Amino acid sequence: MKALLREPLVYFLLLGGLFFGAYNLVSDKSYGENERNEIVITDGQIDALIRGFERVRQRLPSQQELDGLLQAFIREEIMYREALAMGLDRGDAIIRRQLQKKLEFLSEDIATLEEPTDTELQKFLTDKPHLFREPTRFTLEHIYFNSSTRGESVRSDAQSLLDTLKEQENQSGSGHIPNSSGQYGDLLVMTQSRFEKADESEISAIFGGRFLEAIKEIPIGHWEGPIESGLGVHLVYLSERLEGDVPPFTELRSTIKREWEAVKRQQANDAFYSALRERYTVTLAEPVPANLTPPQQKSVP
Repeated sequence: MKALLREPLVYFLLLGGLFFGAYNLVSDKSYGENERNEIVITDGQIDALIRGFERVRQRLPSQQELDGLLQAFIREEIMYREALAMGLDRGDAIIRRQLQKKLEFLSEDIATLEEPTDTELQKFLTDKPHLFREPTRFTLEHIYFNSSTRGESVRSDAQSLLDTLKEQENQSGSGHIPNSSGQYGDLLVMTQSRFEKADESEISAIFGGRFLEAIKEIPIGHWEGPIESGLGVHLVYLSERLEGDVPPFTELRSTIKREWEAVKRQQANDAFYSALRERYTVTLAEPVPANLTPPQQKSVP
C-alpha cells in the first residue's frame, strides 16, 4: 500500500476526481438559481478575514471593522458569481492565465505530498551536481580595445598586439606584461583591468556570457585573444582558474531538497498536462487568402 501511495498516477486520479466533483457542483444541472443566490459564510472564512486583517494591521479588527470586512467579502462574492453567470470569465487572457496557474498549483501540491528521503536527495545530488557546484573563480588581466572608436580595425589591432606579446614570450619565456597603467589598448573607465578571484557571476555581469565561456577554455599563463565581450574586444592573461567544488551533502541538504521539489513540481505539471492533453483533439484552420476556397482543417498532435 505504501508503494502504491508513492505513485504519482494515484494522486493524479484523485485530483481528476476532485475536479470532476467540483465541476458537478458548479454545473447547471446541480447548481441552480437557488444555490447561486445563497451565500453561506463559514467560521473558517470569517477566521481567514480576521487573520488577514491581523497580518496587515498587527492587531485584531474591531466589531465595526469586522462588519466592513464581511460586507466587502459578500460584495466580492456576489460580483464574482454574477460575472461567472454572465460569462465574463470567458475569453479573458488574464483570467485564463490565472486559472491555468491555479490548476498547475494543484498538481504541484500533489508532487510534494511526501518528504524525500536522504537516499533520494543523495541520488539527486549525484545526478545533477552542476546545480550545486560553487562558481568557478578567475584571476585575470585584460587589455581592452574599443570597437566603437577603432571600427573594423579593432580585431586586427588586438591581434597585432597579441602577436607582439607572443613573440616576447618566445624570446624571454614570459609574455606577461602588467597593464595597470593602461598603457596598452584603450581606456575602459567602467571597470578595472585586473580581477582577483572574481566568480562567474561577476565576470558575466561585466563582460557578458560569451566572454565568460571563452575564458573557461583558454590556457593559463599566456595572453590569449582576441575575445569579444559586450564592451568590445580583449586580450586576456589568465593567471588562475579555480574550479568550483560541490560542497558536502550535509551542508547542502536544504538546498538539494528545494531543487528536488522544484523538479518534482515540474514533472507533475508535465505529466498532468500530458494526461489532460490526451482528452482533446485540436484542429487548426489552414491560413489561406480570404478570396479563395474556405480554409481546410488539420489536426494538431
